[in-house]
Amino acid sequence: MTISPFDLILLLGSVQGVILAALLWLNPKGNRLPNRLLATLIGLLASMSFAVGHPITNRWVVLVLDLIPLIIAMPIGPLIYFYTKSMLDPAFQFGKTERRHFYPAVLDLGSKFIGWVFITGMLLGFFERETGPNWGNAMDEYDTYVDIPRWLSATIYLFLARRTLRQYKSTTSNQQAGQLPPMRWLWQFVNVFLVFQVIWFIHLVPYIIPVSRGPLLDRFGWYPIYIPIAILIYWLGFKGYLFTRSESSNKPTAKPANADLNPQTVEQVVNALSSAMEQEKLFLDTDLTVDKLGQHLRLPPKLISAVLNQHLHKNFNGFINDYRVDEVKRRLVDPAYEHLTLTGIAFDCGFNSQATFQRTFKQSTGVSPGEYLKNTSQIRI
Repeated sequence: MTISPFDLILLLGSVQGVILAALLWLNPKGNRLPNRLLATLIGLLASMSFAVGHPITNRWVVLVLDLIPLIIAMPIGPLIYFYTKSMLDPAFQFGKTERRHFYPAVLDLGSKFIGWVFITGMLLGFFERETGPNWGNAMDEYDTYVDIPRWLSATIYLFLARRTLRQYKSTTSNQQAGQLPPMRWLWQFVNVFLVFQVIWFIHLVPYIIPVSRGPLLDRFGWYPIYIPIAILIYWLGFKGYLFTRSESSNKPTAKPANADLNPQTVEQVVNALSSAMEQEKLFLDTDLTVDKLGQHLRLPPKLISAVLNQHLHKNFNGFINDYRVDEVKRRLVDPAYEHLTLTGIAFDCGFNSQATFQRTFKQSTGVSPGEYLKNTSQIRI
Protein backbone atom coordinates (compact mmCIF):
# COMPACT_ATOMS: atom_id res chain seq x y z
CA MET A 1 0.00 0.00 0.00
CA THR A 2 1.43 3.36 -1.05
CA ILE A 3 0.50 6.74 0.33
CA SER A 4 1.13 10.13 -1.22
CA PRO A 5 3.21 12.75 0.65
CA PHE A 6 0.14 14.96 1.11
CA ASP A 7 -1.93 12.10 2.53
CA LEU A 8 0.96 11.24 4.84
CA ILE A 9 0.94 14.80 6.18
CA LEU A 10 -2.79 14.54 6.84
CA LEU A 11 -2.49 11.13 8.46
CA LEU A 12 0.37 12.22 10.73
CA GLY A 13 -1.58 15.37 11.57
CA SER A 14 -4.59 13.31 12.64
CA VAL A 15 -2.44 11.05 14.84
CA GLN A 16 -0.71 14.06 16.35
CA GLY A 17 -4.06 15.70 16.96
CA VAL A 18 -5.46 12.69 18.82
CA ILE A 19 -2.39 12.52 21.06
CA LEU A 20 -2.38 16.23 21.86
CA ALA A 21 -6.14 16.32 22.38
CA ALA A 22 -5.82 13.49 24.91
CA LEU A 23 -2.98 15.29 26.71
CA LEU A 24 -5.01 18.47 26.94
CA TRP A 25 -8.17 16.68 28.06
CA LEU A 26 -6.34 14.81 30.83
CA ASN A 27 -4.02 17.66 31.80
CA PRO A 28 -4.50 18.36 35.54
CA LYS A 29 -2.83 21.78 35.29
CA GLY A 30 -4.59 25.02 34.48
CA ASN A 31 -8.32 25.59 34.03
CA ARG A 32 -10.02 22.34 33.03
CA LEU A 33 -12.84 23.87 30.94
CA PRO A 34 -10.70 25.75 28.35
CA ASN A 35 -8.31 22.79 28.19
CA ARG A 36 -11.15 20.46 27.28
CA LEU A 37 -12.73 22.89 24.83
CA LEU A 38 -9.38 23.17 23.02
CA ALA A 39 -8.94 19.38 23.18
CA THR A 40 -12.35 18.89 21.57
CA LEU A 41 -11.50 21.38 18.83
CA ILE A 42 -8.22 19.64 18.05
CA GLY A 43 -9.95 16.25 18.15
CA LEU A 44 -12.52 17.36 15.56
CA LEU A 45 -9.78 18.68 13.28
CA ALA A 46 -7.88 15.39 13.67
CA SER A 47 -10.99 13.41 12.73
CA MET A 48 -11.50 15.56 9.62
CA SER A 49 -7.86 15.14 8.64
CA PHE A 50 -8.12 11.35 8.99
CA ALA A 51 -11.31 11.26 6.90
CA VAL A 52 -9.43 12.70 3.92
CA GLY A 53 -5.88 11.38 4.43
CA HIS A 54 -6.38 7.75 5.46
CA PRO A 55 -4.70 5.25 3.09
CA ILE A 56 -7.39 2.55 3.35
CA THR A 57 -8.40 1.13 -0.03
CA ASN A 58 -10.58 -1.87 0.90
CA ARG A 59 -13.98 -0.95 -0.52
CA TRP A 60 -15.96 -2.38 2.40
CA VAL A 61 -13.89 -0.54 4.99
CA VAL A 62 -14.12 2.62 2.91
CA LEU A 63 -17.91 2.18 2.76
CA VAL A 64 -18.07 1.91 6.55
CA LEU A 65 -15.90 5.01 6.94
CA ASP A 66 -18.14 6.87 4.51
CA LEU A 67 -21.09 6.17 6.80
CA ILE A 68 -19.32 7.37 9.96
CA PRO A 69 -19.50 11.14 10.66
CA LEU A 70 -15.79 11.85 10.73
CA ILE A 71 -16.21 15.41 9.45
CA ILE A 72 -17.99 17.43 12.15
CA ALA A 73 -17.41 21.10 11.38
CA MET A 74 -20.40 23.02 12.78
CA PRO A 75 -19.10 22.96 16.40
CA ILE A 76 -15.78 24.57 15.42
CA GLY A 77 -17.06 28.15 15.69
CA PRO A 78 -18.76 27.73 19.10
CA LEU A 79 -15.69 25.90 20.45
CA ILE A 80 -13.43 28.81 19.44
CA TYR A 81 -15.82 31.35 20.93
CA PHE A 82 -16.35 29.57 24.25
CA TYR A 83 -12.65 28.73 24.56
CA THR A 84 -11.93 32.46 24.28
CA LYS A 85 -14.59 33.32 26.87
CA SER A 86 -13.44 30.65 29.31
CA MET A 87 -9.84 31.86 29.08
CA LEU A 88 -10.88 35.45 29.81
CA ASP A 89 -13.32 34.64 32.61
CA PRO A 90 -12.23 32.02 35.18
CA ALA A 91 -15.82 31.95 36.48
CA PHE A 92 -17.29 31.07 33.07
CA GLN A 93 -19.46 27.96 33.20
CA PHE A 94 -20.68 25.75 30.37
CA GLY A 95 -24.41 25.29 30.83
CA LYS A 96 -27.65 24.72 28.94
CA THR A 97 -27.49 28.07 27.13
CA GLU A 98 -24.02 27.31 25.79
CA ARG A 99 -24.98 23.79 24.73
CA ARG A 100 -27.68 25.17 22.45
CA HIS A 101 -24.97 26.67 20.25
CA PHE A 102 -23.95 23.13 19.29
CA TYR A 103 -27.37 21.95 18.13
CA PRO A 104 -26.64 22.90 14.46
CA ALA A 105 -24.08 20.08 14.48
CA VAL A 106 -26.96 17.86 13.29
CA LEU A 107 -26.31 19.39 9.84
CA ASP A 108 -23.01 17.48 9.77
CA LEU A 109 -24.93 14.22 10.05
CA GLY A 110 -27.19 14.82 7.04
CA SER A 111 -25.23 12.99 4.36
CA LYS A 112 -24.55 10.03 6.68
CA PHE A 113 -28.27 9.87 7.43
CA ILE A 114 -28.96 9.63 3.70
CA GLY A 115 -26.48 6.78 3.42
CA TRP A 116 -27.93 4.87 6.36
CA VAL A 117 -31.46 5.29 4.99
CA PHE A 118 -30.34 3.66 1.75
CA ILE A 119 -28.45 0.82 3.48
CA THR A 120 -31.38 0.10 5.80
CA GLY A 121 -33.90 0.32 2.95
CA MET A 122 -31.83 -1.98 0.76
CA LEU A 123 -31.52 -4.60 3.53
CA LEU A 124 -35.27 -4.45 4.10
CA GLY A 125 -35.99 -4.72 0.37
CA PHE A 126 -37.37 -1.22 -0.13
CA PHE A 127 -34.54 -0.05 -2.43
CA GLU A 128 -32.69 -1.77 -5.26
CA ARG A 129 -28.93 -2.08 -4.95
CA GLU A 130 -28.56 -0.53 -8.42
CA THR A 131 -29.90 2.79 -7.07
CA GLY A 132 -26.86 3.09 -4.79
CA PRO A 133 -24.98 5.56 -7.05
CA ASN A 134 -27.97 7.91 -7.01
CA TRP A 135 -27.98 7.90 -3.21
CA GLY A 136 -24.22 8.45 -3.25
CA ASN A 137 -24.68 11.48 -5.50
CA ALA A 138 -27.29 12.81 -3.07
CA MET A 139 -24.77 12.46 -0.24
CA ASP A 140 -22.13 14.32 -2.25
CA GLU A 141 -24.54 17.12 -3.13
CA TYR A 142 -25.55 17.50 0.49
CA ASP A 143 -21.92 17.63 1.64
CA THR A 144 -21.23 20.28 -1.00
CA TYR A 145 -23.85 22.77 0.06
CA VAL A 146 -23.68 22.15 3.81
CA ASP A 147 -20.22 23.72 3.62
CA ILE A 148 -21.94 27.10 3.25
CA PRO A 149 -23.54 27.14 6.74
CA ARG A 150 -20.35 25.56 8.10
CA TRP A 151 -18.24 28.44 6.79
CA LEU A 152 -20.76 31.07 7.88
CA SER A 153 -21.01 29.61 11.37
CA ALA A 154 -17.26 29.51 11.96
CA THR A 155 -16.83 33.03 10.59
CA ILE A 156 -19.61 34.52 12.74
CA TYR A 157 -18.27 32.95 15.92
CA LEU A 158 -14.74 34.10 15.10
CA PHE A 159 -15.92 37.69 14.87
CA LEU A 160 -17.82 37.24 18.13
CA ALA A 161 -14.58 36.03 19.70
CA ARG A 162 -12.73 39.07 18.34
CA ARG A 163 -15.42 41.35 19.74
CA THR A 164 -15.10 39.65 23.13
CA LEU A 165 -11.35 40.21 23.09
CA ARG A 166 -11.75 43.89 22.20
CA GLN A 167 -14.35 44.41 24.93
CA TYR A 168 -12.16 42.72 27.49
CA LYS A 169 -9.15 44.79 26.49
CA SER A 170 -11.12 48.01 26.83
CA THR A 171 -12.31 47.12 30.33
CA THR A 172 -9.01 45.83 31.70
CA SER A 173 -6.61 48.53 30.55
CA ASN A 174 -5.93 49.56 34.14
CA GLN A 175 -5.31 46.11 35.57
CA GLN A 176 -1.89 45.05 36.69
CA ALA A 177 0.01 43.21 34.00
CA GLY A 178 0.42 40.16 36.22
CA GLN A 179 -3.34 39.71 36.44
CA LEU A 180 -4.05 39.94 32.69
CA PRO A 181 -5.12 36.74 30.92
CA PRO A 182 -3.17 35.45 27.91
CA MET A 183 -4.34 38.11 25.48
CA ARG A 184 -1.48 37.62 23.04
CA TRP A 185 -2.16 33.89 22.71
CA LEU A 186 -5.90 34.43 22.24
CA TRP A 187 -5.41 37.06 19.53
CA GLN A 188 -3.07 34.68 17.70
CA PHE A 189 -5.55 31.85 18.18
CA VAL A 190 -8.47 33.79 16.67
CA ASN A 191 -6.48 35.46 13.88
CA VAL A 192 -4.99 32.17 12.68
CA PHE A 193 -8.47 30.74 12.28
CA LEU A 194 -9.57 33.87 10.42
CA VAL A 195 -6.71 33.30 7.96
CA PHE A 196 -7.94 29.73 7.52
CA GLN A 197 -11.44 31.07 6.84
CA VAL A 198 -10.04 33.15 3.98
CA ILE A 199 -8.34 30.05 2.51
CA TRP A 200 -11.54 28.06 2.92
CA PHE A 201 -13.57 30.78 1.22
CA ILE A 202 -11.23 30.85 -1.79
CA HIS A 203 -11.72 27.11 -2.18
CA LEU A 204 -15.44 27.18 -1.33
CA VAL A 205 -16.60 29.57 -4.04
CA PRO A 206 -15.56 27.47 -7.07
CA TYR A 207 -16.44 24.28 -5.15
CA ILE A 208 -20.13 25.10 -4.76
CA ILE A 209 -20.44 26.08 -8.45
CA PRO A 210 -21.26 22.86 -10.40
CA VAL A 211 -19.31 23.89 -13.52
CA SER A 212 -16.03 24.49 -11.69
CA ARG A 213 -16.38 21.86 -8.97
CA GLY A 214 -15.14 18.90 -11.02
CA PRO A 215 -12.04 20.61 -12.48
CA LEU A 216 -11.16 22.01 -9.03
CA LEU A 217 -11.27 18.63 -7.32
CA ASP A 218 -9.54 16.87 -10.23
CA ARG A 219 -6.62 19.29 -10.11
CA PHE A 220 -6.22 20.08 -6.42
CA GLY A 221 -8.45 17.65 -4.54
CA TRP A 222 -9.11 18.59 -0.93
CA TYR A 223 -5.50 19.38 -0.15
CA PRO A 224 -5.83 23.22 -0.26
CA ILE A 225 -8.19 22.91 2.74
CA TYR A 226 -6.87 19.93 4.65
CA ILE A 227 -3.14 20.65 4.50
CA PRO A 228 -3.82 23.94 6.39
CA ILE A 229 -5.99 21.91 8.82
CA ALA A 230 -3.04 19.58 9.48
CA ILE A 231 -0.85 22.63 10.09
CA LEU A 232 -3.51 24.00 12.46
CA ILE A 233 -3.46 20.73 14.40
CA TYR A 234 0.30 20.91 14.92
CA TRP A 235 0.22 24.62 15.81
CA LEU A 236 -2.80 24.42 18.12
CA GLY A 237 -1.61 21.28 19.81
CA PHE A 238 1.92 22.34 20.62
CA LYS A 239 1.14 26.01 21.23
CA GLY A 240 -1.99 25.36 23.30
CA TYR A 241 -0.51 22.51 25.34
CA LEU A 242 2.81 24.26 26.02
CA PHE A 243 0.95 27.47 26.86
CA THR A 244 -1.19 25.61 29.40
CA ARG A 245 1.90 24.15 31.05
CA SER A 246 3.72 27.49 31.12
CA GLU A 247 0.67 29.26 32.57
CA SER A 248 0.49 26.74 35.39
CA SER A 249 4.20 26.93 36.17
CA ASN A 250 4.25 30.73 36.04
CA LYS A 251 1.43 31.24 38.51
CA PRO A 252 2.67 33.08 41.58
CA THR A 253 2.92 31.06 44.76
CA ALA A 254 -0.05 31.70 46.98
CA LYS A 255 0.58 33.45 50.25
CA PRO A 256 -0.22 31.56 53.44
CA ALA A 257 -3.77 31.97 54.63
CA ASN A 258 -2.59 33.58 57.85
CA ALA A 259 -0.38 36.17 56.12
CA ASP A 260 -0.95 39.70 57.40
CA LEU A 261 -2.97 41.93 55.11
CA ASN A 262 -2.53 45.64 54.71
CA PRO A 263 -5.30 47.42 56.70
CA GLN A 264 -6.00 49.72 53.76
CA THR A 265 -6.39 46.71 51.47
CA VAL A 266 -8.74 45.05 53.95
CA GLU A 267 -10.87 48.19 54.14
CA GLN A 268 -11.07 48.45 50.36
CA VAL A 269 -12.07 44.80 50.00
CA VAL A 270 -14.69 45.02 52.76
CA ASN A 271 -16.17 48.17 51.18
CA ALA A 272 -16.25 46.51 47.78
CA LEU A 273 -17.95 43.42 49.21
CA SER A 274 -20.51 45.50 51.10
CA SER A 275 -21.31 47.52 47.99
CA ALA A 276 -21.67 44.37 45.86
CA MET A 277 -24.08 42.85 48.37
CA GLU A 278 -26.07 45.84 49.61
CA GLN A 279 -26.27 47.94 46.45
CA GLU A 280 -25.87 45.48 43.58
CA LYS A 281 -27.40 42.55 45.50
CA LEU A 282 -25.12 39.99 43.87
CA PHE A 283 -26.16 37.46 46.52
CA LEU A 284 -29.39 36.98 44.52
CA ASP A 285 -27.35 35.06 41.93
CA THR A 286 -27.80 31.37 42.79
CA ASP A 287 -24.59 30.50 40.90
CA LEU A 288 -22.43 33.11 42.67
CA THR A 289 -18.93 31.82 43.48
CA VAL A 290 -15.85 33.48 44.92
CA ASP A 291 -14.24 33.33 41.47
CA LYS A 292 -17.27 34.97 39.87
CA LEU A 293 -17.38 37.65 42.57
CA GLY A 294 -13.66 38.26 42.15
CA GLN A 295 -14.10 38.67 38.41
CA HIS A 296 -16.90 41.20 39.01
CA LEU A 297 -14.93 43.20 41.58
CA ARG A 298 -11.60 42.76 39.75
CA LEU A 299 -10.10 41.32 42.91
CA PRO A 300 -8.17 38.05 43.32
CA PRO A 301 -10.50 35.38 44.77
CA LYS A 302 -7.83 34.39 47.29
CA LEU A 303 -7.73 37.95 48.61
CA ILE A 304 -11.52 37.95 49.08
CA SER A 305 -11.36 34.63 50.93
CA ALA A 306 -8.50 35.83 53.13
CA VAL A 307 -10.36 39.00 54.14
CA LEU A 308 -13.54 37.05 54.88
CA ASN A 309 -11.73 34.40 56.92
CA GLN A 310 -9.28 36.60 58.83
CA HIS A 311 -11.24 39.80 59.36
CA LEU A 312 -14.94 38.97 59.07
CA HIS A 313 -14.43 35.45 60.46
CA LYS A 314 -16.73 33.89 57.87
CA ASN A 315 -16.27 31.67 54.88
CA PHE A 316 -17.62 32.74 51.50
CA ASN A 317 -20.84 30.72 51.67
CA GLY A 318 -21.59 31.95 55.18
CA PHE A 319 -21.03 35.56 54.15
CA ILE A 320 -23.33 35.29 51.13
CA ASN A 321 -26.03 33.28 52.90
CA ASP A 322 -26.29 35.86 55.70
CA TYR A 323 -27.38 38.42 53.12
CA ARG A 324 -29.80 35.92 51.61
CA VAL A 325 -31.39 35.18 54.98
CA ASP A 326 -31.77 38.90 55.70
CA GLU A 327 -33.43 39.37 52.33
CA VAL A 328 -35.82 36.47 53.00
CA LYS A 329 -36.77 38.02 56.37
CA ARG A 330 -37.35 41.39 54.70
CA ARG A 331 -39.59 39.93 52.02
CA LEU A 332 -41.62 37.90 54.51
CA VAL A 333 -43.04 41.12 55.98
CA ASP A 334 -43.39 42.88 52.63
CA PRO A 335 -46.97 42.70 51.23
CA ALA A 336 -45.55 42.80 47.68
CA TYR A 337 -44.38 39.18 48.14
CA GLU A 338 -47.54 37.76 49.71
CA HIS A 339 -48.30 35.81 46.52
CA LEU A 340 -45.12 33.76 46.85
CA THR A 341 -44.55 30.67 48.96
CA LEU A 342 -41.75 30.57 51.49
CA THR A 343 -39.73 28.31 49.18
CA GLY A 344 -40.36 30.65 46.25
CA ILE A 345 -39.03 33.59 48.25
CA ALA A 346 -35.96 31.58 49.30
CA PHE A 347 -35.13 30.69 45.70
CA ASP A 348 -35.64 34.29 44.59
CA CYS A 349 -33.18 35.37 47.29
CA GLY A 350 -30.38 33.18 45.93
CA PHE A 351 -30.81 29.80 47.63
CA ASN A 352 -30.67 26.90 45.21
CA SER A 353 -32.10 24.16 47.43
CA GLN A 354 -34.75 23.97 50.13
CA ALA A 355 -32.51 21.93 52.43
CA THR A 356 -29.73 24.52 52.31
CA PHE A 357 -32.24 27.28 52.98
CA GLN A 358 -33.77 25.48 55.99
CA ARG A 359 -30.39 24.74 57.55
CA THR A 360 -28.90 28.18 56.91
CA PHE A 361 -31.99 30.03 58.14
CA LYS A 362 -32.05 28.14 61.44
CA GLN A 363 -28.30 28.63 61.96
CA SER A 364 -28.72 32.38 61.40
CA THR A 365 -31.94 33.03 63.37
CA GLY A 366 -32.07 30.16 65.85
CA VAL A 367 -35.50 29.07 64.62
CA SER A 368 -36.82 27.26 61.59
CA PRO A 369 -38.46 29.23 58.76
CA GLY A 370 -41.86 27.85 59.84
CA GLU A 371 -41.38 28.99 63.42
CA TYR A 372 -40.20 32.38 62.23
CA LEU A 373 -43.40 32.72 60.19
CA LYS A 374 -45.54 31.99 63.21
CA ASN A 375 -43.66 34.55 65.27
CA THR A 376 -44.20 37.21 62.61
CA SER A 377 -47.85 36.20 62.06
CA GLN A 378 -47.26 35.50 58.34
CA ILE A 379 -49.24 32.76 56.60
CA ARG A 380 -47.49 30.89 53.78
CA ILE A 381 -48.41 27.75 51.93
